[in-house]
Amino acid sequence: MADTTIKVSAETRDRLAALAAAGGTTIGAQVARLVEAQPTPEQIAERVAEGRRLLREHFGMTLTDPELDEGPNLLQRVYDIAAADARAKVAPRWRSA
Repeated sequence: MADTTIKVSAETRDRLAALAAAGGTTIGAQVARLVEAQPTPEQIAERVAEGRRLLREHFGMTLTDPELDEGPNLLQRVYDIAAADARAKVAPRWRSA
């Protein structure tokens, strides 16, 4: 693969150099590592779709994609529902003791 040049500020270059040195690598390898860690919009969409598929397939979630898109803090809502379900299954044992 051919190398190329990118223009960055001196401060950014120095920061990249420090990160690369700390990681025992080159600035080019450090930039590649940073880029690989950042998903593209397409990769994010694929991950969201896969997460929704798993929620539906393994956890019986029935929310539609538009409902999921509209819901703020959806993951917290899913956790809250799961916690309530778990408490409902365990609570009768505590009360009868």
